[in-house]
Amino acid sequence: MKKTLLFLVSMMSLWSFAQAPYNIEHKCSHQQQYANSFKQQKDVSVVADKYHMSFLHLDLLVNSGSTYVEGSAMMNAEVLTPALDTIYLELNQTLVLDSMKLNDQLIDPVFENSELFVIVDEMTQGDAFSLITYYHGASSSSGFFSGISTEHNNTYDKDVTWTLSEPFSARDWFPVRQSLEDKIDSVWQDYTCVENEMVGTNGLLTEVTDNGDGTKTYHWKTKYPVSYYLLSFSVSDYMDYSIYAHPAQLDGDSILIQNFIYNEASCLNNNQANIDLSDDILELYSEKYGLYPFYEEKYGNCLAEIGGGMEHQTMTTLGSFSMGLNAHEMAHQWYGDNITCATWNDIWINEGFASYSEYVTAQYLQSQSAANSWMNSAHNNVMSSPGGSVYVPESEIYYGNEWRIFNGRLSYKKGAAIIHQIRYLIDDDDLFFEAMQNYTNEFTGKLATGLDYKNSIEASTGLDLDSYFDQWYFGEGYPTYSIEYSYNETGLFLAVTQTTSSMVVSYFDLPIEVRLNFGAGEDTVFRVPITGNISYFQTEIQDEFIQLVIDPDNWIINKTGSIAVGTSEIHNDMTFVVGPNPTKGNLQLHFGNANTLKQISIIDLSGRELKTYTTNSSMSIDISDLNDGYYIVKAMDGDAVVCRKILKQ
Repeated sequence: MKKTLLFLVSMMSLWSFAQAPYNIEHKCSHQQQYANSFKQQKDVSVVADKYHMSFLHLDLLVNSGSTYVEGSAMMNAEVLTPALDTIYLELNQTLVLDSMKLNDQLIDPVFENSELFVIVDEMTQGDAFSLITYYHGASSSSGFFSGISTEHNNTYDKDVTWTLSEPFSARDWFPVRQSLEDKIDSVWQDYTCVENEMVGTNGLLTEVTDNGDGTKTYHWKTKYPVSYYLLSFSVSDYMDYSIYAHPAQLDGDSILIQNFIYNEASCLNNNQANIDLSDDILELYSEKYGLYPFYEEKYGNCLAEIGGGMEHQTMTTLGSFSMGLNAHEMAHQWYGDNITCATWNDIWINEGFASYSEYVTAQYLQSQSAANSWMNSAHNNVMSSPGGSVYVPESEIYYGNEWRIFNGRLSYKKGAAIIHQIRYLIDDDDLFFEAMQNYTNEFTGKLATGLDYKNSIEASTGLDLDSYFDQWYFGEGYPTYSIEYSYNETGLFLAVTQTTSSMVVSYFDLPIEVRLNFGAGEDTVFRVPITGNISYFQTEIQDEFIQLVIDPDNWIINKTGSIAVGTSEIHNDMTFVVGPNPTKGNLQLHFGNANTLKQISIIDLSGRELKTYTTNSSMSIDISDLNDGYYIVKAMDGDAVVCRKILKQ
């Protein structure tokens, strides 16, 4: 009851404070979308991206037991285009707009459908303006993608309120231009709460003010550029458990890792061991990706009742300190926060890289076996459905469809797996991580697309990744490989056939590794170039092997377990290879002996001959007009007859 009374008193006192003119001088895891969300994304580009926000100051009253907020949001901005006559912001319609001031003058904005339009006398490029909004209320949002949420933790008997703005929900708790086009140069955040609570957010905690009325104000400042959706606050009865990391680049200096956890001894006991791994993870990423990008401020976590975590810049909000989650969210500080996706289509820039960092963490801080297990699970997840691209098509990005952007199979797992495949293509770990650091340095504090990353890696390694990105990033599906092998006078002959799970990509040209096991611990591994649905490879190996394994180290997303390995049938010097199998229509036939005339027949399972051909060389035939099902391909060369069973689908 005392807490409630103090809260009401503090609301009244802050209300008076928030209405005063603003003249401070400054020197500087995702279930359903909330009910009154937009059904379609609105095109406000004509007004939304015409100014750069150089500074934002949020001054809010908050409470652990309610989504109610009250106070002001002040921004300084500069006009970017030749003319600006409308300032555009969003604010949830369930919040009450008390007043707005433009350059200290009261104005009357248009506020409807959760949009704010401030009509101004035309400003020109380079003009600066200051806009302050006074507002209060509790957003009526619910579900995982709510901008602001409140829940109670029964284990520790604590209320907690936290924000999650990604991708379109920042407007639930402050007036904002929800555009990825621009990062805010610097942000101050002042949060007033009852005295037994704490508020965590971005940047450095510069001061805690005792207001003398049973409330305290937490003052936080960040000087690093930040995207709108990476701002946050979390408030609860917290305690501060801080540790320090010591990256090699700082030559003995340290980086604060500040953790706000529930103020209960058992909470620390239950989480301390996992929290204490944070310094190892930060030091590992600093070694592999470059120095922690916000080292002059901090890294931190606020514990909340969120499912998973959210990578708020320098202060992640998370539901547990499990190693995988901790690794994922911390990696976002490099990829997602420091470098931010330029569009939601390119969410891979955020989520694929953070997910792959889970693999990197397992590899270097646990074991290669643990990392292999992670990648095997990721591949199985990717192949649980045949299609879908890592790149999110424009038609699939709109309010209410957040789960397509944050698709676990595509944006996260396949996103991670295709980075692993790039590492495989580079085939030099030192060069791979050097390229990652070059990418980090090139785009520090900036926005990036998938093609920006491609270009950066190409510049560092000399690789041509055009077809790779067409197939694996923009394309859909994955390959299934089969191998036919035989010996001739020159050595081992391999024919690799490939089918794809989606018609979007006809074949994937990523080279595959093949391992030959000769017994007694002797293995040979080589890479086979893939040039089409059927590819041929000749080696000088003449010794018999006891096992042939495709992609033995699981570098490539492929249908593990469905790979067919066998020997070609050879009759009168006729080697006959058919592929891909299964096929969607195009069938390629290869003969080792091209000197004699062959008769080719396509036969259904009842024995009925459907198509016939005559050839003395390898050929391609089209069976797309046949019904889906099994067929026999029969080849006759004199007295030699070879049959292959194929599946048309």
